[in-house]
Amino acid sequence: MAEEQIKQSPGVYRRKVGDALVTVVNDGFLDMPLAIMRGATRDEMEQLLRDVFGPPEPRITVNAFVIETGKHTVLVDAGGGSTTVYSMGLLPDNLAVAGFKPEDIDAVLLTHIHPDHSSGLVDKNGDAMFPRAEVFVHGDEFDFWSDPALRDGSVPAATPYLEPADMLLSTYKGRFRKTDGGEVLPGITQLHMPGHTPGHSGYQLDSAGDKLLIWGDTVHVPEIQIPVPGVTSEFDISEPQAADSRRKIFAHAAAERVVITGGHVHMPGFAHIVPHGEGYRLIPETWAVAI
Repeated sequence: MAEEQIKQSPGVYRRKVGDALVTVVNDGFLDMPLAIMRGATRDEMEQLLRDVFGPPEPRITVNAFVIETGKHTVLVDAGGGSTTVYSMGLLPDNLAVAGFKPEDIDAVLLTHIHPDHSSGLVDKNGDAMFPRAEVFVHGDEFDFWSDPALRDGSVPAATPYLEPADMLLSTYKGRFRKTDGGEVLPGITQLHMPGHTPGHSGYQLDSAGDKLLIWGDTVHVPEIQIPVPGVTSEFDISEPQAADSRRKIFAHAAAERVVITGGHVHMPGFAHIVPHGEGYRLIPETWAVAI
């Protein structure tokens, strides 16, 4: 008889960033085979995982974020929802645990339109999960996934995600705001970091002299791609451009000593990176009992 899975307490963690309050909300996890990673040998990647006492195949966290600025309640990404993979879909329950109702969210900032970041915007019935929210996404991202020519299979890295992209675009039709970098809401700046997808972006929160960089899918497997930024994956639309964007944002985060987080940064989700050898090293923040 298979052992019953023992679940952790709800995946919610809060941190102050200046005058803003940021809540990490876990949506579940994904198992990611090393076979889809590029730019290092399997032996090298397995050694990097062993170096941090990791499993032989990565299990990556899937997180979303709520930013409360006093004026806006903003959701950054939305996880995979219940319509994708069994191991995701915890966002609604964890939002409730954190004290948020769907109608509290007045803006959604998407880093990109991949199902583990955007399908959580659609509920089990195919309706909009967040009835009041306007959805911000880089114009290059919106245009890419909206292009009918993409449906001919000419971009293999996009093909598995066309159906969930179509569902999202139709469900929130008329509620998207296409952006082009720069300030999208007071104190929140969009940083275009193309490669993983054409409009892949991060968001930097600046509040009362404090900063937080939410870097989207700059990293899928922190244990590998932070020490070796050149490692890419078959999920990337342009692997060379994705690696270039990763190096640039790492350099920015390290030079500015800015706190970072991302959809696949392990809970509690906040960290710094510093140069280390030919790559970088992740220094996670310790869990704070109270803020």
